[in-house]
Amino acid sequence: MLGRLRMDIDTAIDAYNTLVQRVFSDPKQWPSDGRFKATKLKEVIQSVVRNASPTGDAEEPLLEVGNASICRT
Repeated sequence: MLGRLRMDIDTAIDAYNTLVQRVFSDPKQWPSDGRFKATKLKEVIQSVVRNASPTGDAEEPLLEVGNASICRT
């Protein structure tokens, strides 16, 4: 979140807290291949990326190429 999405520390902490609350507060009824829903995680990650993106596109910041000066982790 800090490098790729260029979030400041406080914004990244808030986004992470929101992610944790939304994803891990609703466990699956019958955990066959995990305890939490992957679709919920995907929705929350896309929401975080969409909010961090200047254009509002959930895919755009993850597709940047060719700029070696930006941290990729």
